[in-house]
Formats: sequence, C-alpha cells, structure tokens
Amino acid sequence: MKRFLNQEVHWIEDNAALEKQCLKWRASKILSVDTEFMRSRTYFPIAGLFQVNDAQANYLIDPTTIDDFSPLTEILCDQNSVKVLHSCSEDLEVFHRALGVLPENIFDTQIAAALLGYGFSLGFASLSTKLFNIELPKSETRSNWLQRPLSEAQIHYAALDVEYLTAMAVRLIKEAQAQNRLEWVKEECEQLKSSFYTLQDADQAWQRNKSAWKLKPRELQRFILLSRWREDCARDRDVPRNRVVKDHSLMALAQNPPETTEDLKKFEGFSERRVRSDGETVLNLLQEANKVEECDLPQRLERPLSSSAKDKLKKLRGAIQKKAEALNIASEVLVKKKDLEDLMRMDAQLTTLPQGFQGWRQELIGDFIMTEFKKLMGA
Repeated sequence: MKRFLNQEVHWIEDNAALEKQCLKWRASKILSVDTEFMRSRTYFPIAGLFQVNDAQANYLIDPTTIDDFSPLTEILCDQNSVKVLHSCSEDLEVFHRALGVLPENIFDTQIAAALLGYGFSLGFASLSTKLFNIELPKSETRSNWLQRPLSEAQIHYAALDVEYLTAMAVRLIKEAQAQNRLEWVKEECEQLKSSFYTLQDADQAWQRNKSAWKLKPRELQRFILLSRWREDCARDRDVPRNRVVKDHSLMALAQNPPETTEDLKKFEGFSERRVRSDGETVLNLLQEANKVEECDLPQRLERPLSSSAKDKLKKLRGAIQKKAEALNIASEVLVKKKDLEDLMRMDAQLTTLPQGFQGWRQELIGDFIMTEFKKLMGA
C-alpha cells in the first residue's frame, strides 16, 4: 500500500528562518534527520538537502542558500534530544563535512531493527514495509540533489523519509524499552561514531585493503605509506581514491618498488602527467620505507583462517544462529564476523573474550560463546 505525506512540508532557505526554527527545536525531545547528497566524482559528499521532522511537520533545509549553520549544529549536538537516523554512516560523513560535527544521542533505526529481530541491514523502504505494511518510493535516491528547483517527486521523497522515520523510531523505541534493549541500541550507535573517527584517520587508510595480509613486513611498510599519501591526495584534490591510484597499483608498487620515474611509468595509473605531478613523492616514500630498520617494521598480518579453522568457525556460527533465533536478534549483529574470526585465532585456553564481545554482548552471550569456543577447540 502506497502512502502519502500526512504532515506539512516547510522550506528553510535562509539563515534567519533556520535560526527561528532551531529555537523551537530546542524543546523537542526527538528529531528525525536525514541528508541528500551527491558524490559521484568527489572524495567528500556534497550536501544537497538536510531534512528534519519534529513529529509535527517536515522541514527541508537548503544548504545551497544558507551559510550559517551554527543554530542547526547546536541542535544536533544537544544531548537532551534524540536524533533519529537510518543506516547513518553516510549521513555522518555529510554532517561532518558540511557542519563539522556529528549528531549526539543517535538512534539508528536500522541498528534497532536488527536488535529487535526484524532483520539485518534492512533498507528504509524494507523496514517501512515490515513495520507499517506501506510502500515508500525509492526512485529519487540517485537523482540530482544539487539542482534547483527540486522536482515535486524529490520533495515528496525527501519529506516522506523523515516523516516515517519518526513513526519508525517511536515504535522501535517502545519495543526496545519493553525488551530492555534500548541501552544496546545506544551502545551500538556510539560505536558507529567511534568507527567514523577511526576511518577518518589517514594513517589507517591501508586497512581498507583486504589483501594486505599478502604483504611481507617491508612491503607492508611501503603500502602503509603509499595508502596514507593517496588518502591525503584524494582529500586535498577532492576526488575518489581510485582517481589518484587504484588499489591494485598500490599493491604492485609495494611489492615491486620502482627506482626511477621511468620504472614508475610502467605501473597502471602512472601516466606521463601523473609521474610529473606525483612521481618524485612516490619514489621518496618508497625510499623512506626502505630505510626503516627491520625491528621497526610492522608485523605481517594474520593470514586468512585455515580450512580446519573455517570448519570450526562454521560450526560456531551455526550455534550462534540458533542462539540468535532464540533471542530474536539478527545473528550478524549479535556477533560480528570479524570478531568471530579474531576469536578463532586465539588459544583454546583463553580466559577473556576479545574486545568485540564486551558490553551488552558479554552480558548476554559471553558465557555461551566461551563455552562453545572451548568445546570446539577441545579444551
């Protein structure tokens, strides 16, 4: 069943109107927020629209005409109001880029849905169907949000998102409170913010590559330096990372480092123009990595799990799946894949579970995980 807007839509297009509305929002206990943006050819997202719903009306805030967002920043940072978002990782990037802050007191409806048994990583439209048996439009997701004026379809789409986001939140918060799981949602949402700042660290950019385990310590040192350089270049030039250098080229440079600019030209992505602009920097980084003492090189990364460990992991996942079904929680959020793989690399005599099992997970299934792990390991 398709749904239409029940609440009015208000445009906020200048500094004075934004300040006036933000004064009213200071009394709000819950605000649903969303963003629309463009990012096809840039490193940073370009904000096209901010949407807010205060349970009474929908507000569309135009970042192309407003230049003082301090009132909105104050509202987003207010710990006294809940900010509702859905699958908010990209929205956090938009807020951080456009406003310089991340919202405080986040309630992510996608996370809440997973912890309440509705399913893992549900899209907004899918969750709306599950909760309300309604069909929300998806056709405008990739439309041009920087064009002005926006089309009627875009306006309708943008307002619907936050109007029904509020309805979702009200229901999910009540369910989370009834099941004593609201603190779990808060804990997971805070972790989202911590992860965001980690991902912003250029020194950690190399960790995005899932093949880095193949590199020897000296090669890994080169790859770390090259990855940090590429991240800095992408940000400075505001272009996607692969527009600077593609992943496989970085790996090739780390494994078979060129010594001259002529050698560098043999690597994909290093045209005459690129070598002129970046060649000397890349060669200097490679030389810098070569000068690092053996004792100061990074340790080689853990290899993928062995066949035997994968078999044990599969059995452990099966036990966790049954436990998750009994608890009515998506198994993927009950125990994360990376945490399970880290666990399978540990000694059978361990007495404390890894960091990923702390918090509400330790309280809920810590003993269960430890027992199942030791059983599998024959301890």
